[in-house]
Amino acid sequence: MLWHVVKFRLHPEISAVERTEFEQLLAGLAGQIPSLRFVRVAASIDESDVVGLLTGFDDVAGLEAYKVHAAHVPVIERTREIATEVVRLDVETPDPSDALPLT
Repeated sequence: MLWHVVKFRLHPEISAVERTEFEQLLAGLAGQIPSLRFVRVAASIDESDVVGLLTGFDDVAGLEAYKVHAAHVPVIERTREIATEVVRLDVETPDPSDALPLT
């Protein structure tokens, strides 16, 4: 599996409603992008302004397809509006693509 991990640091003025909507936007990618095998969205346990995203793909080609997929474009646009920092990490593990459920 190729794991795409993203840390989103949100603007301090973002409301709880806007944060929840953003988290739902991220989680809503499940089932919309064929190469996306795993999605989890969660708040940081030690940074109140941070949301984390963990996604899984079979390979780099799957990640590249995800990046340009029409369902992902609104996420990119919203991130530009509400995040002060975005940190990405991509790693590969020997896990099979069906090791974990999509959602």
